[in-house]
Amino acid sequence: MLGSNRKALFVVLGVLASLSMLVLIGCSSVEPMGPDNKPPTGTTVTNPEHGSAVNSPVINIRGRAEVGATIRILVDNVDAGSAVASPAVPHDSGLGRYTVEDVDLGVEGPKALKIVATDLYGNVTDDPIEISILLDMTAPPVAFETINQAEWNDDEQYWLSGVPMIRLVGRTDTLAAGARVRHGIQEYLPDSTYVFPAGAEEPDSMRFWVTLSVPPLTTAAPNSLVTYIVEAYDAAGNSAGVPVDVFWNAEGKDTIMSWLLVEEPISFDDYLTGQAGMQQAVMFQAPVWANYVIGARFFIGNDGITGSPNPETPTTQPFTFLVWRPNADAAPKPGVIANEGMDSGSQYPEMEWLELPLINAVDISNNSLFPDKHFFVGLEWDNRNNPPIGIDATEDEVDYTTWRLPWYPPWVMLESGDVMIEAIVSDIPNMAEARIAIIGAGGSIRQLDR
Repeated sequence: MLGSNRKALFVVLGVLASLSMLVLIGCSSVEPMGPDNKPPTGTTVTNPEHGSAVNSPVINIRGRAEVGATIRILVDNVDAGSAVASPAVPHDSGLGRYTVEDVDLGVEGPKALKIVATDLYGNVTDDPIEISILLDMTAPPVAFETINQAEWNDDEQYWLSGVPMIRLVGRTDTLAAGARVRHGIQEYLPDSTYVFPAGAEEPDSMRFWVTLSVPPLTTAAPNSLVTYIVEAYDAAGNSAGVPVDVFWNAEGKDTIMSWLLVEEPISFDDYLTGQAGMQQAVMFQAPVWANYVIGARFFIGNDGITGSPNPETPTTQPFTFLVWRPNADAAPKPGVIANEGMDSGSQYPEMEWLELPLINAVDISNNSLFPDKHFFVGLEWDNRNNPPIGIDATEDEVDYTTWRLPWYPPWVMLESGDVMIEAIVSDIPNMAEARIAIIGAGGSIRQLDR
């Protein structure tokens, strides 16, 4: 019995062995996938870009290629390095990323780069990528020429200015990508240029003008010596600069301003008024040292209403005191309102100046919001024809800085005279220690107090 079982077992094992041999023979005679003879596709260069300029003789070249492909870089047909494309995270259409480091470009000048990809099976791309770049390590020339609205102090070796805005003049050539003036993180760009033709095979010369605004000045720091860097730069990132020292002087100057005398009773030609919702604004420019609008003065006319029961009681009604930022027009008009609007109160005197200090001073030191410290001060009428505001209609002395808004834009310039509104500015909001100026017609400082 035992012998029969053993015999059966050997028969089964023999059959299995025969089947295994047949499977192995079949597998060795079939090639299910076939050889990979397709060249790699999708290879790109992301850095540097074709036609770009670089200022370093040794760079890294980055791009996309098939995962596992070897990327070889040739500079002017000379091998300059290789790398293998690795899987991209996140997945990028089946392509990997490569970086060929420390590719030596050689001497300065134009460079022809060729990128050749070879996949894991030895297939080489049919069309190698070819790009051209420029190795440029020479900065463009730059020179400082002069500053308008400033004087050269030979003893101190700096430029001296006491005005809110100066114009720096520099020079470079037309091969430069641009010019600028820097101070810390601040960058000032030219607002005009002029090109002078040069001789044969020489780049043209370019003069440029840059407007610079006074930095914030305070009582603690009423003057400021600033070193500006006048720069020219090219497309490769090379730059050259020369330092220029400017001493901003915050000393104020007293000038005299007088309004046209207004006799009582005031006539229609001597004042302006409006309906509820209408606005009136006057543009001012603060002196270089002023950083805040702290109030305003309004000349209040006679509204022609008799007080009751006392005829001498003022009958003036509230209006809203407003400060505006200038808009970006060539002739600036009132733009965004810069304060919350302050109620004037009522029963203030007529035929007198009404002085209103702001509860919260308006900071005008940000040059992007208040260019060169320009701002508008005025009012919105809350009641019909009350109050009347005086007008200076002195012949041939109109400053054309008064604007009127009849409910809806646009603002309209008042050309017949100047509304009698004055701005009060200071260097710091602390009234006890501030330097204060009252600015009247034409931006003149009518009164200066320390």
